[in-house]
Amino acid sequence: MLIIISGSSGSGKNTIIKELMKRNKNLSFLKSCTTRKKRKGEAEDSYIFLTKENFDKMLKSGEICEHEEIHQNFYGLSKSSLDEVVASDSDNHHFIKDVGVLGQKNLVRVLKDKVNVLSIFLTVPKEELIKRLQIRGEPDIDLRISRMEFEESYKGNFDEIINNIDINKTTEKIEKLIKKAEKINKKNKKLKNKNKNKNKF
Repeated sequence: MLIIISGSSGSGKNTIIKELMKRNKNLSFLKSCTTRKKRKGEAEDSYIFLTKENFDKMLKSGEICEHEEIHQNFYGLSKSSLDEVVASDSDNHHFIKDVGVLGQKNLVRVLKDKVNVLSIFLTVPKEELIKRLQIRGEPDIDLRISRMEFEESYKGNFDEIINNIDINKTTEKIEKLIKKAEKINKKNKKLKNKNKNKNKF
């Protein structure tokens, strides 16, 4: 299963992903490519950092299968990364990734009938968002706030919308959603196998 976490800049996507991975050893972070610069203190393996020229080359060669421009930088998932998700589809091991609202829409379309996708949109009040961006030392706060309305307009495409005010509560909610999705997936697989066996006779 691929778990997509989306939301505006400052909504806490990376914080929640780190917390989920700390608590759940069966989650692997799915790295994507980006043309943005690495932030101060950011882990080297959080993204595959590329120049704009290299990103364009991968895009033209078909290696990037979905991409989105966010805050004047490009983000995209490589074909090889998605192949890894599909190949390791399991009831016990899942991939998790922060993805933009257009990326979520594209991924659901690309992965349809190949692997189960659980998509979650994190939202926070505008005032709280500004405060978080200021604490983070973000230089382009106005740019991120101006995109917030656009991103919020896509939240209806997601399986769940969570108001991310408390880290623990948000993490616990997502853990429950993952367990629920696992049960549904197991049930669906049993039904498929049952139908396959029926068709043999």
